[in-house]
Amino acid sequence: MGRMLILAVAIVFSVSSAYAQSEQQVQTGFAAVNPVVGSGVGLMVFGRVGHRDGDDVFQSTVWAASVVINSALVVSSDVSAGENAGIAIVNPSNFTANITLTLRNQQGTIVASRTIVLNALHQISRFVTELLNVNGTGLLSINSTAPIALVGLQFKGASFSVVPTNGPPGETALLLPQFATGGGWSTDVVIANLTGIAQTVRIDFYNPEGVIIATLPNVNVPPAGVTVINR
Repeated sequence: MGRMLILAVAIVFSVSSAYAQSEQQVQTGFAAVNPVVGSGVGLMVFGRVGHRDGDDVFQSTVWAASVVINSALVVSSDVSAGENAGIAIVNPSNFTANITLTLRNQQGTIVASRTIVLNALHQISRFVTELLNVNGTGLLSINSTAPIALVGLQFKGASFSVVPTNGPPGETALLLPQFATGGGWSTDVVIANLTGIAQTVRIDFYNPEGVIIATLPNVNVPPAGVTVINR
């Protein structure tokens, strides 16, 4: 991937379920940040995801993370109580990823397992109940045959928060796995330059099938400055 910084700005709703509740079309996907001027070293990148529900506005900040082949996060789901956990995964590589999801309950017993196939430059976002058809609280382990980036969000009614993972922080490959816009959703891509040298990046926005749907060819990030892109 060279110095490409992949941003999969995170919202982990399934288009087939939660997004369908909106009367407006919701666009989801991920974004790749490519250094044009400067090496990309010293850039701090994260996504700021918001959702308006009537008069209420909910927001969460999702930090970029490195690509991994193994990760884990704690998830909780109780559909009857309006609680669910979502996960978004992006495969930034040129290889197909076979991804095994294993859910253990609070006693450490495996209660569900499934392997999914994610093609190169593709992304998926689903609720855990959609992927594994189980309720409850437990540890979700993710193992992949190719490097991936992922993020989890825990939903309680209309509110949501980021679920920590055990993956390392991002360096040369920064991945936030999804953006969402429309239908009350918005995503800010925030890039801070921690160096004293101006840097320029290109941001490519992809849909879940890996097709570029928009490009910002020259995004300037001033020395010790911050650039915010609203999608």
